[in-house]
Amino acid sequence: MDLIYLDFDGVLHPSAVWYEYGMREPRLRASGHELFESLSVLEAAIARYPALKIVLSTTWVQTFGFDQARERLTEALQLRVIGATYDPDSPDAWRFSRMRRYDTIALDVARRKPARWLAVDDDAIGWPASESEALALVPAALGLTCPDAQALLHYRLAARFS
Repeated sequence: MDLIYLDFDGVLHPSAVWYEYGMREPRLRASGHELFESLSVLEAAIARYPALKIVLSTTWVQTFGFDQARERLTEALQLRVIGATYDPDSPDAWRFSRMRRYDTIALDVARRKPARWLAVDDDAIGWPASESEALALVPAALGLTCPDAQALLHYRLAARFS
C-alpha cells in the first residue's frame, strides 16, 4: 500500500487558521485566501496515482473528529482516505498534541507498514535528514497555492510512486 500523509493548515490553505472554543467553523486570517482553496491542486497532483491512499495527519482530526475532517475534502479525495495519524483509542492519544508531526507519522508508518509513503506538510521540525525525501515541504503562508510547492509535490510524487 502507498500512502500520502496529509496536513491541512499550511498545505490546503495558509496556516493562519484560528480555532476558538465552541466555534463551529475555524477562521482563516490570511487576506486573499480561503479555507481549503488548494483541494483541486492536490486532487490533480495525485490523479496519476490511483492506488495512492490518504492518511490525515492534521490536527483537524483531533479538534473536529475524523468524519468532519474527512468531509472537508472533495468526494474524490474522501474516497482515498483510509484513516488518520490521530486515533483517540490509541495508547498514544494522550500525548498526540505534544508530539512532533514527524513522530506522529512515524508511529503510523510503523503501524500500517506502507510500501511507500510521502508526507505533505508545512512542518519540518524534528524531521530526520534520512527521511527528507519522504517530505514535500510546503510554505505555511501559502500552502499549495505556491507554484514552487506544487512543483516539489509533483517531483516527490513521481520520485516515490512512479
